[in-house]
Amino acid sequence: MKKLLLLSVCALIATPSLAQKAGECALTPLQNLIVNARGAEEIQALIQRGVVFDEQVRCGGTLTQLAIRRGNPDVLEAILRQDQNRANAVVPLDAFPIVGAPKQIPLILFAAYYAPNKQIMELLEAAGANLSATDDFGRNLLWYLNKNPVLRKTALEDDLNHKLLYGMVAAQNPDQEGIQQQGRPVAQPQQARQQPASPMAPQGPGDNLVSE
Repeated sequence: MKKLLLLSVCALIATPSLAQKAGECALTPLQNLIVNARGAEEIQALIQRGVVFDEQVRCGGTLTQLAIRRGNPDVLEAILRQDQNRANAVVPLDAFPIVGAPKQIPLILFAAYYAPNKQIMELLEAAGANLSATDDFGRNLLWYLNKNPVLRKTALEDDLNHKLLYGMVAAQNPDQEGIQQQGRPVAQPQQARQQPASPMAPQGPGDNLVSE
């Protein structure tokens, strides 16, 4: 009986993981370096060797996508520091199937779906990712975030919802006083108006800034 148990354990150890079983694609050594990177120093070494993080690699996807799924903020920060335009890259989904999504989506939407912590989303936002980006079907950041079991229904979702809503209001009312500028509401200079005939005369409706 002990021999049988020992043989069973050995068989399990020798059997490839489900992710690498026959007919499926295993990670390349370079992809494994990204997945298992322990900090920015290891990524910096890859940058110095000329690794292209946006290039689609074996098994589909890009190295940046793998870094996002890894969820290490130091690793992603090092990648974004190399080129902040990467935050608005459009990435393929053939290796990362998302039901109802097109074949490629903006990176911020991919992160909303797969990021394992809020720091990943915050880094992309700080790098200039377009929070209003949508996929080919018009689905936005909140649609993808709602599919993320870790980040949905959190303070992050509330914050992004507020930013998106406020941004949409601003875009629809570009001449309105008090409209946000770069994500923050600002007061516009008030237009000159005639002095009231009497100190007790009522003020006009333009005295107060328009609220959100």
